[in-house]
This record gives sequence, C-alpha cells and structure tokens, in this order.
Amino acid sequence: MISRLLSIVILVPLAIVLVVFCVANRQSVAISLDPIGTMPQLALQAPMFILLMGAVILGTVLGGIGTWFTQAHYRRKSWKRKYEVEKLRREADEAKARLKQAQEERASAQISAASAGLPAPRPAMAIGHSA
Repeated sequence: MISRLLSIVILVPLAIVLVVFCVANRQSVAISLDPIGTMPQLALQAPMFILLMGAVILGTVLGGIGTWFTQAHYRRKSWKRKYEVEKLRREADEAKARLKQAQEERASAQISAASAGLPAPRPAMAIGHSA
C-alpha cells in the first residue's frame, strides 16, 4: 500500500513535468552529424523533445546493457552456488534415505531375532567410546 502511494506521489508529478516539457519544446531543430557542415545528408530535422527523450532512452538502455555485462560475473557465481546447493541437498536426501533404510533393516533384524529367541544385536559402538 505504501509503495503504491509512494509511486503515485513520484510518478504523477514526473508525468506532468514530462508533458509540459514535450508541449514547450515542439519546435523542430536540426541535428547534424557533419562537423564541417558540407554534407546535408547527415542532418536531421525533428522536434526537440523527441531528440531529448530519445537521448535519455538510449542512454538508459546502453547503461542497462553495460551494467548487465559487468554483473555477469556475479550471476555466474550465483548460478554455480545454486547448483552446488541443489547437489548437496540431493546428497543429504540420499543419505537420509540410506539411514532410514539401515534403521528399518536393523529393526527388522531385531524383530526376527526376538521371534527366533536370539539375543538382540548390539548397536555399533562409536569410535573412541568404551563400553
């Protein structure tokens, strides 16, 4: 709600200023790419607001492309870390499944030993602990 209100407070005045700018700068201006002025083929006549807005849009697009290329390193690193996390998560799930299967096998061995009248198998001792 607050972000929507904030965007309205910012965007509405910005839109009004943009419309006023476009109406005030309707006159045509000549833009020439020829520094000497001998080639009229390299000249362009257009309303001033179109040229200025085009320059702003072009600058924004080129800046975004430049930023995208400079951040490629971080995107690649992020992708590798995401892949590594997924791989470790799969390994952990597989280890949990093997542990569950081993516990089920141990429980079934204890049940079968109890039904045969044999003593229950002792659990494996951890390394470094004494009985």
